Amino acid sequence: RVPTIAQQRRPPQQTMLLSARRVARLAPAVRSRALSKVVATITGPCNKEALSTFTRAIDGIGGCKLGGSRSMELSGTVSISSVVFVPEGLDNHELSHALQCALPPRYVVSVQESGEGNAPQAFARVTVTGAERMGILAELADYAESRSLQVSTMLATTDASRYGADGIEGTDDDEDPIYTATCTLASHSPEEDAPWVRNEIYEFGEKAELTVTFEDLTAQA
Repeated sequence: RVPTIAQQRRPPQQTMLLSARRVARLAPAVRSRALSKVVATITGPCNKEALSTFTRAIDGIGGCKLGGSRSMELSGTVSISSVVFVPEGLDNHELSHALQCALPPRYVVSVQESGEGNAPQAFARVTVTGAERMGILAELADYAESRSLQVSTMLATTDASRYGADGIEGTDDDEDPIYTATCTLASHSPEEDAPWVRNEIYEFGEKAELTVTFEDLTAQA
């Protein structure tokens, strides 16, 4: 179709807003129907309004309800994931399109089906520290997977203090950068898993020549 003169003169921001409003028109027809659960994720430039903009975008889509959320910022890029309860009749493609229209440029939107059943509960926080080498994080992830444990959150950092702003190494070549990974482990039976996982985590650290600390989160409940 050839755009009308009014459409040609319409600013891009107004066009995106109208697209989101078209999806919102589904609300009266589906508001009373059953809700399905999906996970919506946006990734883009980190700024102070990213979380509030994302939340308002979800609330502005007719019939949608916001569940739990998690936000992470890494080197100027933010990733926000939220459980969204979606009314019947609004598919993932329409939700993704409405979010993309409502968000500023340079944000990437992803909508995935949510897992079924109860989520595992966090029961331990494990910190692994050692000389930087390829595979430390993979070793820890493989260890958790082999014991049917889930890594709920993960933060990995490298001590790059001996490197200058230009990335060139200084004169201290005798020391290796220190790599630290902190993971939160989750399980469907946390109180049963915590004691034996503690022992095996320390055994894992000894075999891998890593410094390991284990924090039992069930004891804090």
